[in-house]
Order: sequence, then C-alpha cells, then structure tokens
Amino acid sequence: MKKKLGLGFLALTFGCFLAMVYQFREIPITDVFPGLPWADVVPQLPKVKGIGSISAENCGRCHTEIYFEWKTSTHSQALSDLQFQSELAKESSPKWLCLNCHIPVQNQRESIIKTLYNGDVHRPVETANPDFDPKLQKEAVTCATCHVKLDESGESYILGGTGGTNPPHPVQIDKERLNNRCNDCHNQTYTLNSTLICYFQTGDEMKAAEAVHPNKNCASCHLPSINRSFVKPELDKPIRKSHRHGFVGGGVPKRFDLFPHQIPNGYQPGLVLASISKKNDKIWIELKNENAGHSVPSADPERFLRLEMEWLNEKDESFQKESFKIGQDWEWHPVAKQKSDNRIKAGEKFQWELTIPKNSNPKSVRFRVIHVRLKNEVSDYMSKNSERVPLEYQEKVKDMKANYPHSAVILESSLDLKSGKRIDKPLELLFRENQFRRGE
Repeated sequence: MKKKLGLGFLALTFGCFLAMVYQFREIPITDVFPGLPWADVVPQLPKVKGIGSISAENCGRCHTEIYFEWKTSTHSQALSDLQFQSELAKESSPKWLCLNCHIPVQNQRESIIKTLYNGDVHRPVETANPDFDPKLQKEAVTCATCHVKLDESGESYILGGTGGTNPPHPVQIDKERLNNRCNDCHNQTYTLNSTLICYFQTGDEMKAAEAVHPNKNCASCHLPSINRSFVKPELDKPIRKSHRHGFVGGGVPKRFDLFPHQIPNGYQPGLVLASISKKNDKIWIELKNENAGHSVPSADPERFLRLEMEWLNEKDESFQKESFKIGQDWEWHPVAKQKSDNRIKAGEKFQWELTIPKNSNPKSVRFRVIHVRLKNEVSDYMSKNSERVPLEYQEKVKDMKANYPHSAVILESSLDLKSGKRIDKPLELLFRENQFRRGE
C-alpha cells in the first residue's frame, strides 16, 4: 500500500512538473502568428550611411515640407492618441502586440519579444533592448516605418518610389512594395480570443472595389499627389511628382489643433450628397460613396456615420430632429461578433426617406453627415478610469471631450421647402466649426 502511495505521489509530482514546464515553454511568435506582418516589429535599424539617424526629425533636415506634413498626421500621433492609450491600459490588452502597429520599429521598443510563454499573447518573453531610442519612440509611425529597410548585409537603406537625383543616402526604388506597406496594419483581421478581435479590412474592401476604382490605391487619397521638389529649395533639386504626407483619414484628427490641417493635407469626404429633394410629404436624401475606394466608414469597427435631419421653422429654429446610423454593430461580450453592417461600399448609393412632420409646416430642412470616431458613453468610461493610463496622459484623459476630437461634420446642406433651393455649406467652413465640437 505504501509503495502504491509512493508511486502515486511520484506520478503526481512528475505530472505537476511537466505541467509547469509546459506552461513556461517558449513558442516563437512566428509559430503563433505565421505569416502575419503585424505580429512582429521592423528589425532593429542601424544608422543610414550618409545621413545618420533614422528619425523623422533627421529626415526633415532635407525633406522639410514632408516632415511638417507628417507632424500633422495621424501617424505621428499613433502613440500619444488618447483613445489608444486608454484601450492599451485595459487589463485585457496584449500591449506588446497592439504597439506593433503604433510603434512598429524595434528601435522604438524598450523590450525585445520573440517568443510567448506557451504561445499566450498575454505572456510575452521580454528581454531589454540595449538600443532602445526613447526619442524615436515618441515619433510613433515614423518615416522609417515605411521607408527604411535592411539590405542583405544588414545595412539600412531608403526605400523610395521615385529615383534619379543622387541622394546622399543609399536608396532602392520599389513603388509597389512601398504602396503595399499600408496593408500590413490596415488590412488585418484576426481573432485573438473570444472577446478580442482585430478587424481592419480596408485593403480587402479596396480590392473588392477594383471594378469601380481600377487605378486607386491607398496613396491616391491618403497621400495625394503634388508637384514639388522632394527636398528644401536650397538643395536645388528638380520639381517632380511627390505625395503629401499628412496621411489624412476620415476627417477626425487626434487633436483639435490638427483640424486646420485636414483639408490642406488632402481631405475630402468619400460621400457626396447626390440629391436632397421634397416629393409630396417626403424628403428624399441620396448619398453616394463616390470618392473612397473602400466602404465608408472603414477601419475601426466602432466608427460610424450619423445622418441628421433637422426641421426648421420660419425663424430658422430647429423644432425636430431625426437621425440614422451607418456603420457596423458589434456585440463584444461574452463573444465578439458582428451583428449588422450597413456601410456604403465604394461606388454604391444610399437613400434615406423621411416623412415631413404633420401639422408643423416646416420652412426648410438641414441635413448633416457626422463622422463619429468615439461615442460619448465610451469616452466617459475612459475618463472615469483615467488613472490606468500612463501619468503623462492622465490629465487629458480625465476630460476626454475637452481634449480629444470625437467627431466631425463632413457634409451639411439645407433645402428650402418652398423654393426648392439647396445650399451646401463649404467644407472649409465645416472644418473651422469642427474645431469647436465637443463629444459625439
């Protein structure tokens, strides 16, 4: 009996030992996420021959205009984004993995992570990065993210789309490779667990729209073309086809002071108001996704468009308002799943029919399309839990509505119901007013 008990104890001990070893076995990231570019960072990048540091600030010594455009971009704000910092601070967040898109170069990371304990995304095996650059980290999605690569000997070179001007640094031209870089972060869908899903399908949406926009790629809208010298005038280089580097998105920047840069950086709504008209006791709205090569809205599944119609009396006072949502609806708990999706695909039209309120005799109507990036209820939750974010962001997160743009009016039009006259508010005026919007 004692012998059997002894053997049983040994077996239990050995089993516990094996379980412990199993829990701490290191699984390479490449095995956990095979073939997925966002699962690992850009390798450590040495200085570039002829120019030195890979920082955006250093690039800006010559590429002056491009550098200042980038500074106004969403890319430059990818780490300091208050919404991202709030999401990153959640206990459920696999921080190292989220940062792979927001600070994607190994030089920007305090730790080197190549394996996960037992393949668990919440248990990365971290070693200190001796070449960590805290200044470069603050640049977030910096020039090097797309433009600096390693050659076969491990030396840094610049990946460009146009050559022929004898730059002071090594350069290789591969426009297609450069254009495809966007999809590494902006076209990734993956289920990490039952409640945590990456869902960014902009690249797939564009591919599905090739028949509508056969010659469009990400750069067509988000890096619009401009004829200029790539570098500052005193370097006396030729005027060529260049691209703006403001990486303008859906018209809702990460800071209020960046609203004035949206239109100069190339923003235009994907949607156009094809028509607004009165027919008997109805108002008909027809929208068309004419400009975007993907669905609108795209990217973050919690973004949506709110259509608003206001009925105005003889004094131009609003006495009734109606709204409609265009976007995705998700259920996040207990299992994340998409419940509905009524977004407008590239080239498609959407109609909204409204009945004129009875016995009200409105003089006119005012129609708006509002791009909402962050809902008030989510923002309020973030503010209540501001103590979780790093100290440098806490004060701003405490009052998210005062410090973080939640939405922007991207279309506004009025229709006089008697004369049928339509007045569209200029985009420049809308964006001046958007600076003073607070909340959803």
